[in-house]
Amino acid sequence: MHTNAYAGLRGRDDMAEYNVAADIKVYVEDLKKMDEVKKDIEKIAKVQRFWEEDVGFGIKVLKATLLLNDDAGGMDALEGKIRKINSVSEMEVENVTRI
Repeated sequence: MHTNAYAGLRGRDDMAEYNVAADIKVYVEDLKKMDEVKKDIEKIAKVQRFWEEDVGFGIKVLKATLLLNDDAGGMDALEGKIRKINSVSEMEVENVTRI
């Protein structure tokens, strides 16, 4: 995603504590637990948005844009927490940008 997609976040009072936006892709083992995985991710990080994407053969991945402060432990800590969520088989960081 191009950095201009995050331009609308800059300067907003409700975004003042966040200075990094990260797009992630999460592979969920059981699609029936997609909503549960979303709720668990929301407990870990500020979620700007979720969406699902078909990758073929009936497989869907959960994608999200997460907002965080780069002083809060960084992406490695966030990745570790998301990977520990039940029903998450894999997770990838697709893009990280300062906002």
